Amino acid sequence: MSSQSSTDTVPLYDAIGLGFGPANLAIAGAIVEKWANSDASLELSHAPLQQVIFIEKQPEFRWHPGMLLPNSRMQISFLKDLATLRSPQSPLTFLAYLHSQDRLLNFINRGSFTPTRNEYSDYLAWAADFVQKRGIQVRYGEEVVGLTCLSDGTVEVRSRVVETGEEFARRSRNIILSPGGTPKLPPALSVIAPHPRVIHSAYYLSAVEDFFASTPPSREPLRIAVIGAGQSSTEVLLDLHSRLNSLPVSDGRKHELELIFRKGSLKPSDDTPFSNEIFDPVSTDMWFNLPSKRDRHNVLREYSSTNYSVVNVRTIDSLYEVMYHQKLLDGIKARTGREEESDRTRIVLRPYTSTFAAEVIPADAEGASGKETIRLTLRGILDRTLSMKTYDAVFCGTGYDRDSWMRLLASSNLAEAFGIKSSDVELVPDSAPVDIPLFPDVVEDTGALSPVSSRSTDGFSTPPTPATPQSQHSRLNGEAQASKVRISRSYRLLSPRAADGDRSSADEPRIYLQGCTQSTHGLSESLLSILGVRAGLVVDELWKA
Repeated sequence: MSSQSSTDTVPLYDAIGLGFGPANLAIAGAIVEKWANSDASLELSHAPLQQVIFIEKQPEFRWHPGMLLPNSRMQISFLKDLATLRSPQSPLTFLAYLHSQDRLLNFINRGSFTPTRNEYSDYLAWAADFVQKRGIQVRYGEEVVGLTCLSDGTVEVRSRVVETGEEFARRSRNIILSPGGTPKLPPALSVIAPHPRVIHSAYYLSAVEDFFASTPPSREPLRIAVIGAGQSSTEVLLDLHSRLNSLPVSDGRKHELELIFRKGSLKPSDDTPFSNEIFDPVSTDMWFNLPSKRDRHNVLREYSSTNYSVVNVRTIDSLYEVMYHQKLLDGIKARTGREEESDRTRIVLRPYTSTFAAEVIPADAEGASGKETIRLTLRGILDRTLSMKTYDAVFCGTGYDRDSWMRLLASSNLAEAFGIKSSDVELVPDSAPVDIPLFPDVVEDTGALSPVSSRSTDGFSTPPTPATPQSQHSRLNGEAQASKVRISRSYRLLSPRAADGDRSSADEPRIYLQGCTQSTHGLSESLLSILGVRAGLVVDELWKA
């Protein structure tokens, strides 16, 4: 542990939240409700959790700004908001937001349980403002750069102002980690990233504007690839189709849009009532209490079609209608010779295809037409054939990694306290054995089941990507064994002493995880479905600490 010499000058908080997205916003909301409902005989200045601060890298509250496409809809009911499932009378419900904005009756008349993404984003921003006006402190524009456990049992959190580089230190005995997702690219493309023509859907809206603004004003057709088979990639494809149709081309040529994905077809998301029960809080209890990792993995496989690499039926229908219409126009042109002026783009689906390699072709290369492009080497998953194709841009709807918290803890002196020996951490329910088996029960390259991970939002229904020159998919050849760390049902990481019931562990700092515990707490962990209930569990425990 670090010495305590500097603690007198480092401000002390009752809790510090790292990140201020929906998960920690729900935590803040639950704390505000606790303050409002605390016993009147308890002076507010003596109530628990009075000094609470959240540190957020973004300059203001933002929720998926890159995918706030016009008329894009949420995939869940508005009732699964920040508070309703925990406390329907909360002032932070979506209905309270609608009432405050004088849109409640209009929303009712609209006749739908699913808001647009833009409206839900505004609801979250409204809620963030609400909790700050009631005493929650938020430091936007600061990036957490390190943690240190001090000798008094508190954790020092060091952060840096993104714009100026100024550093701050704060400490608390209670840390709530909500790291959010890190955009994930296919291994072959990650080698050439960052590049302005390789764009993840997380940055789509701003990046696509920059791309078209930087495209020379010629009438040459563009060729664009979209990688992925989920909701984001399909929405990006449809938006690009609309944008390209507004760009004139010469000599009757067409812009080309290719959707590259590893499945055989786009699969619909399963949002039927019985399947949706996997996102209920009671299902989290079931998941957490399953006897083995393999059991949890099998349940994840069974329900992967509710969320991973799947597309809402309405979006699939919209895409099919677009592709049917282009087929109709092709038929009309073949028969009559007439061509619709606004028909400037052709969509092509490339199923059972993976990205094997990628390279940047300079603007001055032979045949480059004076503009930088991306050359992809594509591999057919079924026939193993390789082909090369050049694109003006590549957009990726390929999910997120959720492992930044592992690296943050592994690089601090908290690693020793929690038994973390590498940045690869496997969470284990506190009731499960942590003995390492003699033989791993999962080996990806043999075709057996893939490991269950807290790291990624990828599903398990997609055929595995073949190994590429830039990636290594096997975990057999000397890679460090994952550090197994226990976690409680209430999302608290447990040190070996705490897991064994050692009373001396009461002086240890409390570290909570939010939104990155899918392997132990289930499919709803990286989603919005149980934000309010999960926040209530954490805040209840902190309130009694």
